[in-house]
Amino acid sequence: MPKTETLSDGTQIVIRELLPQDIDSLMKFFCGLPFEDRRYLRIDVTNRKTVEQRLKLMEFGYHHRLIALHGDEIIAESALELSFEEWRRHQAELRLIVARPFQRKGLGMIMMRELYCLSLRKNVETVVVWLMKPQEAAYNHACKMGFHDRTVLPSYVRDQDGKMQDLVIMKGQIKDLLKEIEKFFGEINWQDCP
Repeated sequence: MPKTETLSDGTQIVIRELLPQDIDSLMKFFCGLPFEDRRYLRIDVTNRKTVEQRLKLMEFGYHHRLIALHGDEIIAESALELSFEEWRRHQAELRLIVARPFQRKGLGMIMMRELYCLSLRKNVETVVVWLMKPQEAAYNHACKMGFHDRTVLPSYVRDQDGKMQDLVIMKGQIKDLLKEIEKFFGEINWQDCP
């Protein structure tokens, strides 16, 4: 699965599945993120035990994680989380975080393309993203990616500071999202997803 990609500034990166032995590099990545980038994440990613527990969920085949590497350094992490529940097996949640020095260079779009491809392989029809209201950049990126159905649950979740925040849930049909990402990359043969 490892894929070499080129960012808009010419930087070469590799995208591959996250492996259990990547834990030290993953912790370095998470701990290197500014607090502002971690504030709205659902778990404290600087807590190694919490991250290890999350990675164990990959063993069940419902959680899939991809990373982007620049050399040996993780510069982005993404997740496709399938539902354990029968009635939501056609759905998945997407998550993505990119290190600041690699933002606005097309890495987020590349990672989303790979998540969409993974979604197709897992027979996902509907994709959701969960955001806290202050995450304006993430919200704008989700809109750009084709997520338009939106629900807001006021004062529903706590950020890493313990402050109550509105939860924004955005939904998109994978077939529509594929069309949106092709606006960025050009036509893609989705049948060839590895």
